[in-house]
Amino acid sequence: MSQITIGFTLVATAFAGAIFVLPYFVDVGRSAADLMPIILLITLAAAVGIGGILARAVLLPLKKLIEGSRSVARGNMKQEIHRGVISKSRLRNADDLSCVVLAFEMMRRKVLELEKSMNNTIKEKHVHLQQIGDELVEKEMVLQRANAKLVGQREELQRFNDELSLKNEELSEANVKLQKLDKMKTDFILIAAHELRTPIQPIIGSVQLAQKGMLSTDEAWKAIVSESKRLSNIADYILDVGKIESGTFTYDMRPINVKKLVETVTSSSSKLASEDGIITIGAQHENQEVMIVGDKERLVQAFSNIINNAVKFAKNGTITIATKPSHDKGTVEISITDDGPGIPKEILPVLFSKFVTKTQENERGTGLGLFITKTIIEAHSGTIRAENNDTHGGKGARFTISLPVKVQKEQTALAEKSAT
Repeated sequence: MSQITIGFTLVATAFAGAIFVLPYFVDVGRSAADLMPIILLITLAAAVGIGGILARAVLLPLKKLIEGSRSVARGNMKQEIHRGVISKSRLRNADDLSCVVLAFEMMRRKVLELEKSMNNTIKEKHVHLQQIGDELVEKEMVLQRANAKLVGQREELQRFNDELSLKNEELSEANVKLQKLDKMKTDFILIAAHELRTPIQPIIGSVQLAQKGMLSTDEAWKAIVSESKRLSNIADYILDVGKIESGTFTYDMRPINVKKLVETVTSSSSKLASEDGIITIGAQHENQEVMIVGDKERLVQAFSNIINNAVKFAKNGTITIATKPSHDKGTVEISITDDGPGIPKEILPVLFSKFVTKTQENERGTGLGLFITKTIIEAHSGTIRAENNDTHGGKGARFTISLPVKVQKEQTALAEKSAT
């Protein structure tokens, strides 16, 4: 039953009660007309009381419904407009207003549950998304590390390729050099065989002519001795190169007067020069007392190799040995100049290498002399260079050797050591 129906029932009951008590007032001597205002007043009072009750009963749920609606509109779903359990039977038995209130409350609760469920779902999804995000970040870091590793491997591979290309170029160059060296060795074997054979033939020929009486004994011995020395020199060249390669080419370092060294070289070379038609071998000194420290025998060998080469080419010419000290550099320069045809341009860049020689007719040599000379000079902390004189308007070639001059204390110490 609705609250309005209850209200009308109460008003009717009050009115019936007033009529019921009317005879009582009539009995006490009052007329019905006099009692009518009283009845109306009672009825009005009952109606007012009942109306207040009805108003409260109707307006209170309506007020809660309005407040709940406003709260929901503001997004607050937690404000209740009805407490307790809402069953289906209660919903069926409720009046219209109560039914609206209960339905709104049920809707609010369902929305709240739905919101809670959605929030939980959103939280779960958020956690899941966060996990996915963390996994993606981790995978991105893994990818970055992998990419960095790949970049590093690519750079390393590039470096390896560059090194491989460089090694390939070096290998190609080494192969070319090896081919050149092999050819030079082949040429050397042929030249060495020819050089060894050349002095042997005159020796055999001299012996045969002497046996037949076609050559005197003295002339035969002279030819044999000359060619034997030449044969010995060739053997010495080959042995010296072997010692250089094996590291057993030794030196006996002592103080040496440069002037006396040059005089020794000039004296030993003059005999060979006279035999080959060289006019003169002269020496020029700017300082008579320049001292160096070295192996005199090895230095004589080095200078003699240069002069021997000059003797082969400077036919009927002049060979000059000049010394010039350089106090600023602490060195002394010894130059050997000839007036022959000069050094061929194709040979000049590799002149001091092994097996380098001219193979033209009547030009003899093993191609080892200047290699040995350069080794000896560098062992004395010196340098050697060769050039043609045509740049200065002359002819022939010039070899310049630079050797360090030792201070007096070092010279004295080495002299005392030598004396003991």
